[in-house]
Parts: sequence; structure tokens; C-alpha cells
Amino acid sequence: MEEVNLSTKKLVSVVLVERPIEEVWGHWGKPESIRQWNIPFDDWHCPLVINDLTEGGLFDFRMEQRNNHEGFNYRGIYHRIIPLECIESTGNGRNCIVEFQAIDDNTIVRETFEPDTMVPFDLQQAFTDAVLMNFKKFVEKTQLSLGADQY
Repeated sequence: MEEVNLSTKKLVSVVLVERPIEEVWGHWGKPESIRQWNIPFDDWHCPLVINDLTEGGLFDFRMEQRNNHEGFNYRGIYHRIIPLECIESTGNGRNCIVEFQAIDDNTIVRETFEPDTMVPFDLQQAFTDAVLMNFKKFVEKTQLSLGADQY
């Protein structure tokens, strides 16, 4: 088995969402939406969402298994936000960038971040891929009412 140097390796997850970028961006930052999509598996939930999507704003997402409340908080700060394009943050001490790219009425979402050195890389990749896939499913089935302040 090849040993992976997690201090230099980046985790990348990409999904194509079949919705316009304005809707995708709105669901990515809206606490009511995050609570619904920010889970990897059906037996998990996200009971706590605090999200101030502004530069210098803080976030705190609690993700846990429904049956035993085993889980974790993902906490951090936003550093750079370009509406409808990218979000740069540090969460739990690791840098992350989420990029949004419009392709006609579809949106590519690409999340790149530094993995946790205490958790196997493959497990983190599968977890992140599952969350992004859940995001895709949620956005594609949900209509979002966008106000002028959404972006």
C-alpha cells in the first residue's frame, strides 16, 4: 500500500449541478439549505448551521449520525468571497476553496481542501464526494427564492 503524504496532498471533489449558478450559490450559503444537504449519508443529519457568508464571517456546521449523535463540528472563517465564483476559507485548521463555474444553465462545483492528517485520505474523499452528491440532488429538486441580498 502506497503511503500518502497528507501534508502536501489536496482533496478535490467535483460535481455538475443541473441548475443555474445563482440557485447553486444561494443553496451553498443559505443555512436552511445547508441543514438539508450537508450530510454524507441518509442516516446522518446537520442539526446546527451557523453561517455568515462574508469575508471574516464565521461558520459552524454540526454533522452527526442520527442514531447515536456521533459526529463533529466543522468550524472556520471565510477569507475571500467572490459572489458566484469562489469561496476561500479555513475550517478546522485546514484551507479550503470552493469554485463555481456556470456552463449554460448548469453549474460545476469544485471543492479543494487540505485533508485531515488523522483520518484516512480515501475515507475523506468518499465523505466529501457523498456530501457534494447530496448537494447536487438537493439543489436539483428544490426551487430557491432568491432575494437581492443572496449574492
